Amino acid sequence: MGRRGDMRPQQATQLVVGHANPDFDAYGSMIAATKLYSGAQAVYLGSQNANVRDFHNLHEDFLDFIDVKALDPDSVERVIVVDTHDPGRIGPIGRNGTHPDVYVVIYDHHPKAEGDLVVADDHSMDVGATTSILVHEIRQRGIEITPLEASAMLLGIHEDTGSLTYPNTTAYDAEAVVFLMAAGADLEVVSRFLARALTPGQRDLLEAVLDSLQVWDVHGQEIAVGTAIADEYVDSASVLTHYICEDLGYRVAVAVVRMPERLHIVGRSRIAEIDIGAVLERLGGGGHPQAASAALKEGTPEEVLIRLREALELEVPAPLSAIDIMSSPVRTIGPDTTMAQAGDLMATWGHGGMPVVEGGRLLGLVTRKDVDKAVRHGLEHAPVTGFMARDPRVVTSGASLSDLERLLVRSGIGRVPVVEQGELIGIVTRKDFLRAEHGEAYLDRGITHARDEASQRFMASVRHLLPAAARAAVQTLGRLADEQGLRAHVVGGFVRDMLLGRPNLDIDVVIEGDGLEFAQSVASAMGARVRIHRRFGTAVLVLSKTLHVDITSARTEYYTRPGALPTVERSSLRQDLFRRDFSVNAMAACMNPDCFGIIADPFGGLHDLERGVIRTLHSLSFVEDPTRVLRAARFERRYGFSIDPSTEALLRQAVDMQMLDEVSGARIREEILDIIDEESVAPIMRRLHALGALELLLPDGSSAKQVLDELALTEIAYLALADSFPTPPRRRIALLVPFAASATRPVAEHWAHWLRFGREYGTPILLAAEKRQALLSRLRDRRGMRDSRLYTLLSDLPAETLIYIWAVSDITGRDRVERYVNVLSQIQTAVSGDDLVELGLTPGPRFSGILGQALSDRLDGRAVGRQAELTNLRRLVRKNSDG
Repeated sequence: MGRRGDMRPQQATQLVVGHANPDFDAYGSMIAATKLYSGAQAVYLGSQNANVRDFHNLHEDFLDFIDVKALDPDSVERVIVVDTHDPGRIGPIGRNGTHPDVYVVIYDHHPKAEGDLVVADDHSMDVGATTSILVHEIRQRGIEITPLEASAMLLGIHEDTGSLTYPNTTAYDAEAVVFLMAAGADLEVVSRFLARALTPGQRDLLEAVLDSLQVWDVHGQEIAVGTAIADEYVDSASVLTHYICEDLGYRVAVAVVRMPERLHIVGRSRIAEIDIGAVLERLGGGGHPQAASAALKEGTPEEVLIRLREALELEVPAPLSAIDIMSSPVRTIGPDTTMAQAGDLMATWGHGGMPVVEGGRLLGLVTRKDVDKAVRHGLEHAPVTGFMARDPRVVTSGASLSDLERLLVRSGIGRVPVVEQGELIGIVTRKDFLRAEHGEAYLDRGITHARDEASQRFMASVRHLLPAAARAAVQTLGRLADEQGLRAHVVGGFVRDMLLGRPNLDIDVVIEGDGLEFAQSVASAMGARVRIHRRFGTAVLVLSKTLHVDITSARTEYYTRPGALPTVERSSLRQDLFRRDFSVNAMAACMNPDCFGIIADPFGGLHDLERGVIRTLHSLSFVEDPTRVLRAARFERRYGFSIDPSTEALLRQAVDMQMLDEVSGARIREEILDIIDEESVAPIMRRLHALGALELLLPDGSSAKQVLDELALTEIAYLALADSFPTPPRRRIALLVPFAASATRPVAEHWAHWLRFGREYGTPILLAAEKRQALLSRLRDRRGMRDSRLYTLLSDLPAETLIYIWAVSDITGRDRVERYVNVLSQIQTAVSGDDLVELGLTPGPRFSGILGQALSDRLDGRAVGRQAELTNLRRLVRKNSDG
């Protein structure tokens, strides 16, 4: 903690200083340096950065900062300079930095320049944030830090790396962030004190929302509510409530925005007691306690506001107030107390200030800074009334936390007296407020330990499940990325399956940098070809016919409308993982040699793998990409998992809102084919039927029950019959046939066109739809059927259609299909067109008719063998000539 109640100029032998007008990186670095250098104190030179200033005003009592004016410069033996090399940027401490008797240590991440301090003990590195350098030393030395200290350091890294998105960000910075998160850093603190930029569309929406902004009083809680109308879809409307909370200071905000086709409601809560997810769940949406959303197809903003008010009335509790969090009874001093005595009492009790009271009436407040000022002027013997702040800001017992925060942050005071009817009944300090906001542990020390079982499991699977060529490719790509100063990660389904011990050669690599440039540079080194897809910023490294590696830059995606293909931008690894469908697919494993196999799991995918749960990453997941509905059912069946209840609720909501209708047929087709490629298809489709989604995939008027029954039969038919064909039938196509075979030909054609099936897939399906009824009727006819007639009936059908016909036929029909496949389809005549030419016929249309009849006679046993068939052929020629 900082100095309390000293009577003389500060005798500091070790000083920590950052550049004047510090940003959060300099500020966080100073805090980190005081942890590394025992007894060191940081000098705060003031800041024009409002966010830094607000953070300092709120937290300075709990951090090792001193006033430079109280410093005895001759006592300084060591100076630790952070986030700069320039002696001109560290104020009066610059003189100490160039003094020959002062030992100088530097931590910086900026390029060196002429005139910089030149020291022997320089810890500078080319990384994203200076704070990262100090955090790594803290971790290596096992130094404990409080969640507050961790949060301040995390602010520094987030600010200078753009939350790990700026090009200068390194894996070194990300590892520091991981450590700080494990140490209890509070992301809400980071979010509150960092500003964000808006897109033009978001800015227009925000202006409209602010113009309409109302502040509702709900059980004593302030709820900011605004509305807007957009002519086109605007991505990430949630940023509106972020700005209302962060820039305007409201703790709870809701924006109601009418966009084309949907009315979007987004909410944010910075109050633990107000679960905005529960509020919007009452409007048909959902999400987390801190952030939630809803999307309605019907209703006006005015109607929604009425429903919103009702939901808030039901869900919002009365807020905490000053009387709930204040310290009481209050230690006070009288007006005759000297400044020296006041300083001693503050040092004894660990207070930063004390109320001055006479006859129960509050006269003023005196602080440690007041005591220091009196000491500097030799007036420590003077009474406190000469230095105290008169008429201090006070609150009543019912003051809200937001009122208290405004006083503590904006006025810079460290404590607020609570007064009722002129009598002092308590005091709210920064500590009281911070613990009420963030919990008792916020200012306490604690250590958490990360586990490495997942990394060991991943590496074991890479060794034992991957073919040698694939294993070598993964390791080589990691080494080449390292040589280029890049971080490479395998991501998504590959990581999931390695952790589950399942083979997978679908290798996706994310580069924290320019993925396309990397792919092109490594192709020649690995003897590979490379295919570039610039629209999505992806490349495919073709190493062999069976081994391809997808490479991309870390990217984020946003959707211009629900169901559309995403627009892609470069981003951080965390944001790249956040764009993925489910938590179990949102993990990454480092490929670089120094961190190979270390798992990045920002969204709890490991825990969900252990629980066997399919869970989305946010409440709008199925709205942004409705095809995830189909994927959820597929993964659930493949892994024997279950869809998380909250995820299933969001899925059903998206189905009810017919979000799949927003998706192009081509994208639906690919998801259906992925399902068909699974080992067992019918159970997945039955699950989709239970979720209400199957009917959206079928031709108009189709019976879901009939399709499901016939699909299950066709799966059995494929296993029973596929090996009987000389050319193996395509399983994908065979299992697609039942989807449309019971529809009419025009309806089936419309369905195939919607899904963009070409002739290869469409022909077997459409033939089944056209001929199904007639074929089944003839095949089940118990009367005898000549082989030639059976051949004529079935010979034009593709193998995939025949498998379906066998599946839905009765015993008689199946026997006849099997006879055709196993016997008749393999029979060939011993005569040909050449024989007709020998008999004097000129090639022409008659050939096919004569040869067709010859085949029929062969099938029916009337002419078998070369001589018998030649004799029969002569007869057919004479008959044809006579006709």
